[in-house]
Amino acid sequence: MPLYDGPIVDSHHHTIWDCEANYPWMNAPMRPMIFGDDWTGMKQEYSIEQFIADSASHNVVQSVHVQANFDATRPEDETKGLQGFAVQHGFPHGIVAHADLTDSDVEKTLLKHLEYANTRGIRQQVYWHKDNEYWRFVDQPDFCLSNAFHRGLSALAEHDLTFDFQGFATQFDALAELAKSHSGVRFCLVHGGMLTGLDSATVSEWTDALQQLVPLENVFIKVSGLNTFTRKLDEPTMTHVTKTCLDMFGADRCFYGSNYPVERMWTPLDDYTSAQKRAMANRSDAENKKFFHDTAKAFYKI
Repeated sequence: MPLYDGPIVDSHHHTIWDCEANYPWMNAPMRPMIFGDDWTGMKQEYSIEQFIADSASHNVVQSVHVQANFDATRPEDETKGLQGFAVQHGFPHGIVAHADLTDSDVEKTLLKHLEYANTRGIRQQVYWHKDNEYWRFVDQPDFCLSNAFHRGLSALAEHDLTFDFQGFATQFDALAELAKSHSGVRFCLVHGGMLTGLDSATVSEWTDALQQLVPLENVFIKVSGLNTFTRKLDEPTMTHVTKTCLDMFGADRCFYGSNYPVERMWTPLDDYTSAQKRAMANRSDAENKKFFHDTAKAFYKI
């Protein structure tokens, strides 16, 4: 079957600009992080113009920018800059901004983001791995179950904002609880639920944890950043995650994202997208169009 060659919405990418001023984490000493022990390849700017050029060969017609851990004391400045890029260059079409949902003033932060037309949602990273201390963004696995976090999600619902959830398999029960409690919020589990390996125990834990999310129609799966843990273009992992997510959730609840420029540390964007198309080679034309274009467009209302 020919590979998909229709329009694409890249639902998960980043830009990096004025690194010293805007990204405190880039100025910290090198230490192990979720995307590697040495992430020198990330310590450089990545403009929206570069993203447009890198993605042009695959007919990327729209994109969604996801917050890149900009200075958390002024997250609205990231959104302001991105809206300026959108006005000048046409990309990105949607912005998933940062807000601390546990902040008592979160409503003020949301309103600042909503001053910019392309704001669509919020990502606050809550991932916590049970075995690897370097794969933890928060200090406890159930960080997102606090009363304060619940109040923040209620504020998202009031403004029809989505929430990008980044967590490991052991945290999917928390996502399920949040989705049940906040049926008015559309949740997106990013990076396919961050499968860390293809050994049987890891795959079983991840698959079983995903199962509890299937009945929750306000939970979607973003099939993005699939090489985070192998740190190479790993088609077996990409194929397994893609097949499992589509078989479980269907193309109406699964969609594509590149996670560029993080993936740039180990593969060009053209190669990554080509590999993702090959992972979809046995799917119907209708499934491919939903996966690569329609579902993300509808989820983020772009």
